[in-house]
Amino acid sequence: MHPLGGSFLEHQCTSYSAERTIAMFRIWEQAGAMDAYRAHFALDGVHWVWYSALFTVVLCRLFESRGVPHRFDWLLFLPLASGLLDWYENQLQQLFLSAPDHATIVDPLPLLSTLASLAKWSFALVYVGLSIGLLVRGGARRSGADPA
Repeated sequence: MHPLGGSFLEHQCTSYSAERTIAMFRIWEQAGAMDAYRAHFALDGVHWVWYSALFTVVLCRLFESRGVPHRFDWLLFLPLASGLLDWYENQLQQLFLSAPDHATIVDPLPLLSTLASLAKWSFALVYVGLSIGLLVRGGARRSGADPA
């Protein structure tokens, strides 16, 4: 993804219309970076599976070891939801790449892709932040410090 730089995240989070998506793709085409974008789907198509599984296991272990009440168990579904949104976003992006003239990029599909991406990243911030918080809380307890 290096050839795309920060424009990749910008594309994920702000390409809410066909016009914006096509404009970004044209910039990448002119910069010779479109091949890198296409190639990233080989890994991106499967990595949502491992990160969903990894963070679900991490959260389960942390919930169990930190005594998190069962009423919060619904949070254990956030990694899977994030992964499925990533998968959906990837499906739309691959659809957009399926026609060389960008004919498959029609509204409101870019908006749906962007909303999926924003939700994916929001869920990830919650479960990563929660994991860090539970790790710190456990470390504070072991050191004898007050976790509050």
